[in-house]
Amino acid sequence: MNFRKIALAIILTAFVFTGIVQAADTSIGVNLGTSEIEGWVDIKFNTLNTPLILGAGFLYSKDDYWLTNVRMAVKDEVFTPGLSLGLGFRGVFGEVEEKRIDYDVGALCLQFLGDYDFRKNTTRLPISISVGISGAPEILSFRDTERYIQFSGFFNFHINDNATAFAGYRKIDIKFDEPVNHDWDDDAILGGIKISF
Repeated sequence: MNFRKIALAIILTAFVFTGIVQAADTSIGVNLGTSEIEGWVDIKFNTLNTPLILGAGFLYSKDDYWLTNVRMAVKDEVFTPGLSLGLGFRGVFGEVEEKRIDYDVGALCLQFLGDYDFRKNTTRLPISISVGISGAPEILSFRDTERYIQFSGFFNFHINDNATAFAGYRKIDIKFDEPVNHDWDDDAILGGIKISF
């Protein structure tokens, strides 16, 4: 598998799309773990006053797996200043190799997103927390995948309005049915940066 071609295709697509959507808020981020790297692009724009987020990302691990995703979500501030909740879809495609067996990953996940930004409450602290949960049951999983679940949580430190450093945790749990029935999971402690413009 040529990972460079896949990563290049995702990056070029994201930059072309960013250029097309001139009025968008765009975020580019990189996560680093002990044995992995993840990059992503999110584009947020308000079409008909609906805060729509489109994104794409790529995750590569030296532990013999890679995953790419595209996502779409609607997320907005609710109930109290600083609290944002959202729902959406996340398509996941990739490959996991374990014990010399290749498993193909494919899932259309339902996604829940939540953020709380302390800059918008009375404390005015330059921090926020964010969580994301994605899951696909058997009916929304394909290729060798029978079930896909991903959880992530991050603590964000906002250096300024356009730059954020963060640390967090991610867990991926996949059940495969072919070529051998198998449960696989991976968890990681991550750190990274995000730039918005």
